[in-house]
Amino acid sequence: MKAANKIASALFLVPFVFVALAAGGFFYLKSLTEARDLPQEQKVLRLKIEKGDTAKKVAALLQNEKIIKSGAVFYALARFPKAAALLTKESPQIFCVKSGVCDLASSMDAAAIYKELSAGHEELVSVSIPEGLTATKIAARLDSAGICSAQDFMNAAAGLEGFLFPDTYSLAPKSAANKVVQIMTENFYKKISEVPSLAAMKADKAALLRTVTLASIIEREYRSADEAPLIASVFTNRIKAGIGLYSCATVEYVITEILGRPHPDIITYDDLKIQSPYNTYINAGLPPAPICNPGLVALKAAAEPAKTDYYYFQLMDEKAGRHVFTKTLSEHVEQGAIFKTKKASR
Repeated sequence: MKAANKIASALFLVPFVFVALAAGGFFYLKSLTEARDLPQEQKVLRLKIEKGDTAKKVAALLQNEKIIKSGAVFYALARFPKAAALLTKESPQIFCVKSGVCDLASSMDAAAIYKELSAGHEELVSVSIPEGLTATKIAARLDSAGICSAQDFMNAAAGLEGFLFPDTYSLAPKSAANKVVQIMTENFYKKISEVPSLAAMKADKAALLRTVTLASIIEREYRSADEAPLIASVFTNRIKAGIGLYSCATVEYVITEILGRPHPDIITYDDLKIQSPYNTYINAGLPPAPICNPGLVALKAAAEPAKTDYYYFQLMDEKAGRHVFTKTLSEHVEQGAIFKTKKASR
């Protein structure tokens, strides 16, 4: 009788033992999904996941790098998302591994790490586009940085010289060229929207093109920002008078961009005679289109030129980039006429 009671008691306890073991196993597994370290003790890892990398491979790497407690549990959660949802209280569809770059820390729990792994963040490349570059030179920079091919960029940017805003961009490698062009042109319109005199031209495409074309010449001529409005005033006065702008920058554009010759240090008198609609020594008014992509200083100067009676300017202090401004040809001649290019091709 006593033996029967003992057996009955044991059988009665069995379910409780199983429950206890199950609960213990559950909480043990759950502990393995929690953060390995406290924030003040964390280890940070930038992980680049290539296309085709598996959850098993990533789990082993994270364990080796001491980011997670257990690679086996981490991998199992990836294979069985419903169990993962039970342990981490996260939606099961987040548990996947996508190619990209992510920053992981040992203070993150499994759910947070899975979110990063499933986001597929692209590694961006920072590319600096200085003021005054032509589309050709921008294309070369993007090609060199692995963003897109120079030829693809030139095809996508056809007719947009002057509207590719110079700035520092964070771009994904192997981007579609038309997307890069879209980013740069959208940045252009965003920037000019911040300047009332420029924003007012957005609805008038012809006026905006004239301003951007003038700004592109100013960009290649000025060195000190405070002189940009004065240079703009010279060109504006000459346009109103119906005489040539006499900008060496336009001749330089003909030489380098149209004729494909190396960037010159000196513009010769023979260069001034080159037949081209962009040569402002033989053609009055603005050239047909911008000669580079100007920054905000030049754009604002073109839209808001200083009010002067200057018709000439000459670089006098090459080191400081300062010009002398004159009203008459005789004054200009007295200063000497040395046709130096202002900003070397960058």
